[in-house]
Amino acid sequence: MDSLKTHDLAQLLGLYSPWIIKDIELASDSNSLTFIVEKQPEKNIFGFLTGNKKGPQVIHRWQHIRFGHVNTYIEATLSQAELADMSANRPPAFLGEEHKTITRELADTIHIAFSRNLSPEMISGLLGIGLGLVEGEVRDMTGGQQTPHNIALLPLESNPIWRQVLTDQLKLTTRLLPLKLLLSRLKLEVHKNPNSGQVMQKSVAELRTFFIRHAQQLQQEFKILGASENQPNAHTNPNGGARNRLVLPGTKNPLWHQLLTGELDLESQNMALRLSLARNSRSYLLTYDEYERLDIVRNLQLFFKHNARNLIPELRLLTELLGQQQDQTRIQLPPVTDNIWKHLLLDDGLLNSEKINYRLLLSRLKSSYRRNRDPLNIEQLHSFFIHNAQTMSDEISLINRLAANQ
Repeated sequence: MDSLKTHDLAQLLGLYSPWIIKDIELASDSNSLTFIVEKQPEKNIFGFLTGNKKGPQVIHRWQHIRFGHVNTYIEATLSQAELADMSANRPPAFLGEEHKTITRELADTIHIAFSRNLSPEMISGLLGIGLGLVEGEVRDMTGGQQTPHNIALLPLESNPIWRQVLTDQLKLTTRLLPLKLLLSRLKLEVHKNPNSGQVMQKSVAELRTFFIRHAQQLQQEFKILGASENQPNAHTNPNGGARNRLVLPGTKNPLWHQLLTGELDLESQNMALRLSLARNSRSYLLTYDEYERLDIVRNLQLFFKHNARNLIPELRLLTELLGQQQDQTRIQLPPVTDNIWKHLLLDDGLLNSEKINYRLLLSRLKSSYRRNRDPLNIEQLHSFFIHNAQTMSDEISLINRLAANQ
C-alpha cells in the first residue's frame, strides 16, 4: 500500500499519533473493508523504544461508518488492560469501547440521529448498518444511566465546526477559565502546524472530550455549537425576517409550580431572578390557597416580562420545556389509571412488539409487577410510551383500541 495513500486514508478515518494504518483488507465476498491499525511505541528520553505491551495481546474489531457501499471495520491488537484503560478514558473516535462492537464515532452518530427523533429503522437505513446494531445502541441509551441530551447532540469529531473554532473562523466565547486556557494552547498548536492533519485531529478530539466532561458548566457553549435539545421554532415577522419566538407558559401551566417548588431548576446565573425566585418560592410554599398562588405566579411572570432582555437563556429553556409539554399532550394514550396498563403487565399475549427496548423493559416490569403489584411499574411503562411515541406508533394504536374495547 502506497504510503501517501495510507496517510490520506488515516486522515479520512481521523487517526492521529501514535496510531497509524498498518494494513488494509478488502473482502469482496463479504463486501467489507477492514483497516488494521496499530499504536506505534513511544520513544523515551534516551531515544530507545519503550514497550507498550501490558499482558497478552488480543485482536479487537469494531464496525465503523461505511465507506461508500462497503461495510467498514477497524481492527486493533490490544491487551485487555490497554482496552479497559482506553474505555475508561474515552477511546478515540476511530476505536470502540470495551464490550462494544461499533466504534465511538458510529455510536455517537446513532445517538445524534436518535436524539433528533429518527426511529431505529430509519437510522439503520440511512447509515446502511444492521437494525440490531442500532437497536442495541438505542437500548444502551434508553436503559440505565442515560446520556444527557445535549451531549448526545454534540457535533462529531469529523464535524468541521471544531476546525472552525480552532482556526478562529467561529468565535467560541466562554467565561470558563480552563476552557480559555485549553483553547489558547490548542489554537497555538494548530497555528504552528497548519498543514498537519494529525495535529488538527488530535486537538479536535481533546477539545470535544473537554466539552463532554464539563457539560454542566458549558450550557451556553453547547448552544453556540448547536448542541441543544430543541431549537425554538423560527417564526416570520411582518417584515419577512425570521426570529426566534420565546414564549412564557400560561399562568396555570404546571411549569410554574415546578419552578416555585424547586422541582425545576433553570440553572440561572442572573442574581435578580434568583432573589425573585427565592422570595416568591417562600410565599408559594407557605400558602395552599389557589388564588394566592396564582397571584404569586403572575408576579413572577411580570418579572420575566420586564427583564426579558437579560433572561434570554432562561426564557429559551422555558420555551423548549413548553414545546416538549405540548408534544406530549398530542400523544393519545390512555391515562396511567386505565386498567389497560395492568393488563399489559399481566397478559403475555396482549401486545407483541418487535422493538427490543420495549421487550426488555416489559420483561423486567412484568416480573416486578407480578411479584409486588408496584404501581410504579405501571407509571414506568406509561412513561416509556410517552417518550418513545414516534417509534411506537403502531403499538400505541393497538393500546388505544384495546382500552376502548375493555
